[in-house]
Amino acid sequence: MKAVAEKASLSPQGQSVDADSIRIGKDIIEILTSGMYTSPVTIYREYIQNAIDSIDTARSHGLFTESERGKVSIVFDHPARSVTIRDTGVGISRRNAVPVLLAMGASPKRGTQARGFRGVGRLSGLAYCRELEFRTKAHGEDKIASVTWNCRALRERLADNAFRGDLRRIVSDVVSVSNERSEDAADHFFEVRLKDIARLRNDLLLNERVISHYLAQVGPVPFAPEFSFGAAIEQRLAANSPRIPIDLTVAGEPVYRPYRDEIAFPTTSDKVRIDSIEFLEFADVDGGTGAVGWLAHHDHVRSLPYTLGIRGVRARMGDLQIGESTLFDDAFKESRFNGWSIGEVHVFDRRIVPNARRDNFEINHHYYNLLVQLGPVAAKITQRCRSASISRNATQSVQIVISEVGARLKQKQSFDRAELSRLKSAVLRARTKVKKITQPELRDQLEKRLDRYKAALAKVSPKRGAAVVAFDEAESLVSRVITNREQGRKLIEALRRLCS
Repeated sequence: MKAVAEKASLSPQGQSVDADSIRIGKDIIEILTSGMYTSPVTIYREYIQNAIDSIDTARSHGLFTESERGKVSIVFDHPARSVTIRDTGVGISRRNAVPVLLAMGASPKRGTQARGFRGVGRLSGLAYCRELEFRTKAHGEDKIASVTWNCRALRERLADNAFRGDLRRIVSDVVSVSNERSEDAADHFFEVRLKDIARLRNDLLLNERVISHYLAQVGPVPFAPEFSFGAAIEQRLAANSPRIPIDLTVAGEPVYRPYRDEIAFPTTSDKVRIDSIEFLEFADVDGGTGAVGWLAHHDHVRSLPYTLGIRGVRARMGDLQIGESTLFDDAFKESRFNGWSIGEVHVFDRRIVPNARRDNFEINHHYYNLLVQLGPVAAKITQRCRSASISRNATQSVQIVISEVGARLKQKQSFDRAELSRLKSAVLRARTKVKKITQPELRDQLEKRLDRYKAALAKVSPKRGAAVVAFDEAESLVSRVITNREQGRKLIEALRRLCS
């Protein structure tokens, strides 16, 4: 009677629906593949996510030491238009390979600490190749299990309006299973093979450079040796969650995060140089640590190019990037200043959940709590950008004055009184502007030079003439200081009479 009551309570009214009468149509496959992701290259992120979850499981089973990194390799066969993604994770036993790999939206990871839990990521490659093969082997077994999707046949079924089969029928028609003997019982791995990959613009899915640059940003890979702040960031994050990145190679080359102490802008002489790191902590709704972030302090010369892969405050969860560099744009009153920023927010609160596409988080009050705390951080970044801009403009103005006065003093020619007065006035104004320069060493250096030039000009004996500032400069000063136009006009006339 209890079971009947529980079943009845699930239905709002009347009798419950017979499960056998529910039909899952074939088009769900298309929704879960090409309809799920905005860019084809995101399929690599999905397979890397599954790889690191498998590596973590292998470590928990004692197949790795606590500090040993798992390995993931992406190998390209350009003549065959194929790519193989292989990890040294726990693998799947031959007995479980078919039920696990053909389950859709029924991942055994749900409720665990794994990054993926919806059971659809492995299907992401179906839309982009002729054949998708999963090969796997668990530790201690002597067989390699293989599950292969005929993607061409799948697309034909999806396009065939006469085909009336449901989801289970179409999977049964296009999937084959096989086993092969393995010589190494201790081996364990999972392998994804995409064969005869579709030709996309710029041959995106076979472009090693693009894929490596993308995974350097989104993947759980280590910081580069050229980034001296990486160790401190890892240590700070490890206080909240274990930190063991993977060794990822793309076409045989190791992949590192794109951050460096100094990075040159493409096609220009500009550089971004990171001077220091600031750590941030964000509380969850219970007062615990919900997220930890870091911000890079640099000179904020300008908006950072997207191509550098470091632009914006980015979100990561499980050491995988969520969304793009623009995810937190709305936290800034002027979103453009996020493009001047460098940093990350690592989310540890499990109640902040990535959405199915992993291009944002699901909207709930836990996520809103994080966004509210990001507001003041964004305001500080904006102020820093504005201060840097003011400082940069002040530096340019002061250096122009120093250059002009220095060059004139070197000429060893006599000054007339008006020129000398103008140069003295320029030095005085520059001495005021130098206070707006934020770099202490540069500010002190320029102040000393201005003081020297002020002293040098004071020793100059001018030729006869009016001891006045040039009228154009006088008018400029009057217009800035005197707000009453009539009074300003009278002052200009008085100065003119005084000089005549």
